[in-house]
Amino acid sequence: MTDSGRRSAPFWSSLSRVNKIIQTVPAYSGFEPHEVPWAVFCERWIPGLAKDATLVGVNWSGPHATGYDLEPHEVRANVEYAMRSRID
Repeated sequence: MTDSGRRSAPFWSSLSRVNKIIQTVPAYSGFEPHEVPWAVFCERWIPGLAKDATLVGVNWSGPHATGYDLEPHEVRANVEYAMRSRID
């Protein structure tokens, strides 16, 4: 839960980032990471998270696994912008 009382689901941009959290944050010690292809994330996760009014926790880090919590559509827009910018 965020400070505002909304639920947030964490996602990481790399296996190394999520593994560091699993190894260092006790609350995540039993977790197993699963890769989600970008197309699946856009087609299934973004609409589902939005429907459930759940934020996306982006690359949480540190001893308490904290960081940015964004609206699902914001994550999609930001990643797609970065992908387009990398090509240009």
